[in-house]
Amino acid sequence: MSNFELPAQINPYALADKMSELEGEVSLDRLSRLDEATEGVIRTAQASLSFGRDASGRRVVSGQVDGAVNLLCQRCLKPFQYELAGSFKMALVYNDEMARSLPTDLDSLLLLPDQPLDVAQIVEDELLLCLPMHAVHPDGECQIETQFGAEESEGEPEKAPNPFDVLKDLK
Repeated sequence: MSNFELPAQINPYALADKMSELEGEVSLDRLSRLDEATEGVIRTAQASLSFGRDASGRRVVSGQVDGAVNLLCQRCLKPFQYELAGSFKMALVYNDEMARSLPTDLDSLLLLPDQPLDVAQIVEDELLLCLPMHAVHPDGECQIETQFGAEESEGEPEKAPNPFDVLKDLK
């Protein structure tokens, strides 16, 4: 992908009519929500966006995004690096009726034709959707003791006193 900074705002309707493509990066200072949701953003987000029309004539934005963040492992509570990568395909709509009529393979992007689109927000939204539901190290990399009491189980288990033994004396 390109090392050029993506513009702050664009007109996606005009870009879709021209069948345009944008490729570049979103700097760390424009990814504040992703930074707050993680233990820190490691590198700039890379994005490739394609604007055009689908077979039904709808204006469509599709693309790929990737980035890297630090996450806090929910098992051992230590940070680890996590690579984010995702793709999306959205149709530009300007009312709820248009959004409801979309096929299931298209997400809706509600935006008026004269309203600019914040590119960093779309890229950041997609990266946030790439975050795992439960952040844990990959298998075998977590630094936590998963078996407790292994030394105690070496000998014969101690028999706990029966609380009903007191009732035997009542006969």
